Amino acid sequence: MKNIKRLLSTALLMTALFMIPQAYAQKSGNIDGKGRKERVAQLKIAFITKELELTTAEAEKFWPLYNEMSSSIKKERKSRKEKSKTLKANYETLTESEVKKTTEQILDSQIKEVTIRKEYMEKIAGVITYKKAVKLLTVEQKFKQELLNKLNERRGNSQGNQGQGNRPNTGNR
Repeated sequence: MKNIKRLLSTALLMTALFMIPQAYAQKSGNIDGKGRKERVAQLKIAFITKELELTTAEAEKFWPLYNEMSSSIKKERKSRKEKSKTLKANYETLTESEVKKTTEQILDSQIKEVTIRKEYMEKIAGVITYKKAVKLLTVEQKFKQELLNKLNERRGNSQGNQGQGNRPNTGNR
């Protein structure tokens, strides 16, 4: 039974990984940004579930917590990004104290993001074990890297291999 589950999850993952280029191969008129985001989210679910070897029972408890954490982090990042944009756009006209205040808010936001991760690490470990919860940190990075690799491959092919793997440095990381 366990081998069948692994086989099915492996098949699902392989299908998902082959779909990544298709998710980005669509012309902008054929699929909107929301559709792409949904596809990537589905691929991420399949990837993480397989890599962590989540049982059905674990997955049912894990995904609501993970989605809650992701939502909180996303909200914090959005707020921080807005503050950073405002600081960058108005840097020359802001007073020293305004720059200091905004910078402190940005740094506090980074601390808050880490605090959110720490709180949810405890909750997640309570449903999938600490080993799997710690592995989640590397699995998330692995997914992002594989997604970027597939996207860069696709972009390289569609642009005649121009600029393959080169990403402009915008300083917004």
